[in-house]
Amino acid sequence: MASKNILTDGRNLGIAGGILSIISVFLPWYSASANAGMLGLSSSFSVNGLGWKNGEGLLMGLASGTANWEFQGIGVLALGIATILVAVLLKDKIQSLAMLACGLLIIGGGVVNLKSIGSFSGEFMGATMQSGVGYGLFVVVLAGAVASAGGLLAWRDINN
Repeated sequence: MASKNILTDGRNLGIAGGILSIISVFLPWYSASANAGMLGLSSSFSVNGLGWKNGEGLLMGLASGTANWEFQGIGVLALGIATILVAVLLKDKIQSLAMLACGLLIIGGGVVNLKSIGSFSGEFMGATMQSGVGYGLFVVVLAGAVASAGGLLAWRDINN
């Protein structure tokens, strides 16, 4: 029996996509920074997929006060775990379909957030401000694509 390359084995890609999905939830999904050059003040914060805030300065104080983050991080986390379980426990066609479905749902969670997060760059009252999508959301979409590819490759392997 010939050994398979990890990139052509659907089960391994499904596991890798699930692991990437889990990791992506802990990466920044939104970030903002401000710098008041004349005053020497700077402030920044980021929010991960679970809504945990990290940062310093005035922006962090504003974010922790009234902001209500509605991210689908818990769903992406659950789908990542489900993808790993599907890749390990299920067999044949049901495995490939379930991995494909999980991957597509993970991509959907990432795309919904990519579209809903606004970005701002510019000056406001003498301060330079920037905000926008964090790199964690791009990892979410990548994780979904890897899991979906795993499902498609697993399907191909069944029919060969």
